[in-house]
Amino acid sequence: MARSTAEIALGRALAWLRWTGAPPGPETTRLAVGILAQVLAHGDADLIERVMEALSRQAAAPETHLPTVTPRITRISISYPPYR
Repeated sequence: MARSTAEIALGRALAWLRWTGAPPGPETTRLAVGILAQVLAHGDADLIERVMEALSRQAAAPETHLPTVTPRITRISISYPPYR
């Protein structure tokens, strides 16, 4: 049996929440189902896209602070004698 668009949207929403680090459990599931219900109230056209947009607005992914790739360049003297 083929899955409905709502089932696919719910699966993607739960996967996105797992990716953001949300703890698996009833609260996370309630959040995803609640967003799906809100979006479904306005029709099912472009359902998956609208669910993901609403989810990203209501449950923002945590910011990642990546370290710099290289140290900052600073100019210094290494005290070579003058060239003659």
